[in-house]
This record gives sequence, structure tokens and C-alpha cells, in this order.
Amino acid sequence: MEEIIKVQNLKKVYKKETAVWKVGFSLTPGSIMGLLGTNGAGKTTTLKMITHLCTKDEGEVVIDGVSLDADPGLALSKVGAALDTPSFYQELTARENIECFAQLYKNISGGQVMELLDYVGLHTQAEKKVRNFSLGMKQRLALARAMLGEPKLIILDEPANGLDPQGQIDLYQLICNLSHSKKTTFIVSSHQLHDMEKFCTDILILDKGKSILQGKTEEILSESTNVVDCVLEETETFLRRFPSFEGITLTGRKGNQLTVRLETMCLDEFIKKLVADNFHICYLSMRKNSLQDLFLKLTKEL
Repeated sequence: MEEIIKVQNLKKVYKKETAVWKVGFSLTPGSIMGLLGTNGAGKTTTLKMITHLCTKDEGEVVIDGVSLDADPGLALSKVGAALDTPSFYQELTARENIECFAQLYKNISGGQVMELLDYVGLHTQAEKKVRNFSLGMKQRLALARAMLGEPKLIILDEPANGLDPQGQIDLYQLICNLSHSKKTTFIVSSHQLHDMEKFCTDILILDKGKSILQGKTEEILSESTNVVDCVLEETETFLRRFPSFEGITLTGRKGNQLTVRLETMCLDEFIKKLVADNFHICYLSMRKNSLQDLFLKLTKEL
């Protein structure tokens, strides 16, 4: 399948500090990649190198078959971006703002501008001055601006910062709708691991400028952990006899639900042990990996 963007061995060093070290990935049409990590992990520097806002020391960026080094104008004509905090002309309306930016493109009509505002849910706010917009509305307007010219790739840097939970959900749904309906590819940076794992098709986690985890989200999260949640009829009896269960550790309790970590015992052995000791299992589930669990585990190992 064709690649909308291919990044290889991207590197950036500021004086003696390495901001990004040999980062690489590729994305196909309609993908949504979460570029994740804590503050200072190298996310924004990576995005600025991809969008030619800062020079890279090493590496290659190819956008829809066009090298960023060979023809930056053509390569970036296929990209829409909203980096840093959204900035607009405060005394102009939403429509007037988008019309100003539309002048940088060829043949974008007033009707198309209104279609964009409608798409991001701002059609009824089109004649409202931006100074009266909430942060969530500004984030929607930034997405509309990034969609000008129907780019194949849209890059958003921390788009959910400052939004309330409903605002975040609405923004993510807009991104998903656009990726499905127009096969637009997205790179969305964030440090909110829990939210991003719900809608990203691909994941790249950076720590201290280095890639510590990347791949398809479904594949990354498909492996089970060694943590089990269970509810037994005989909870108190189990707790008293727990020392006889070698190879497991009790890590938590919430009411009748117990959480145990299987250290040297597999799940089948644990279940057989419960049944053999006449415990009645009301509920039992092995937890799946979460991005947060994986991130914390990997960063502790570094």
C-alpha cells in the first residue's frame, strides 16, 4: 500500500543535548498516529522537522512520494498543520479568518470555506468574532484551517490541551470522521496515553528523544499482562490461605474484587489451583496492556 509519509533516522541535536535520535516511521492513507510522550520527549521537535520549521541534522522525510529535502514546497503542499496554541485574528469572525488563510491556496471559494466550518461544527458560529471563542472552538477552527486545500496529511500538536473531557471527545471524533471519510492521514501529538489508545491506529512513543515503542495500536495492546482481576465467593478465606499460593502476588483489593500478579504461575495453573482448593469463581479476567502500563514499564527499564 502507498505511504503518505515515510520518516527515516530523524535526528536533532541542540548544542550538546540530543532532542531527537534516529526516529523513523511510515503511515498509509487514513492512518491516525499518536505521537506520545511526556513534556520534553521530543514530540514537537519531531513535528517541526517534518513540517520544515526547524532543520534536521540527519534523516529523511518523504511525503506522498516527494522528498522534503529535494522539493519542500511540493512536499508541504500535501500537509496541513496546527502546531502550538491556536492563533487567529481576534477581531475577525471565524469565516473571515479562514477566508484570509484560504487566499494562500488556489481556487478556494466562500462556499468551500463554509463547508469546512460546517464540517468542524462551527457553521452556526461563522459570523462570531474569534475573541469570543472558547478554547475548544479555537481548536475546531484550527482543524478547519489545517484542512484547507484538502491535504493528504494533517499534523496536530497537542490539540486537546486545555479542553474539557467532552471537548476532547468531540475533537477526536472529528479526526476519526475525517480519516474514514476522506482517507486523510493524521499525526497527533499528546501526552494523554489513555485517550489516544482509543482512536489511534498507530502509536509512536518517545522518551528523551528516542523511540521506545511503536507499531499498530491493536498489535501493541493485544498481548495480555500477567495481572488478573477476580471475584471469589470465599474472599476472606482466600486471603487467609493466600500464602499457600506460591508464584503470585496480591496487588490490590476493591470490595470483593482482588487483583493478583502472576509471577511464576500461568493463568491456567492459577484457575486449577482455585478450583482444586474449592474456591467458587464469580468473575475472573486477565488484564490487557494499556499504553500507560507499557510506557511506565519501558521508561523504568531505560
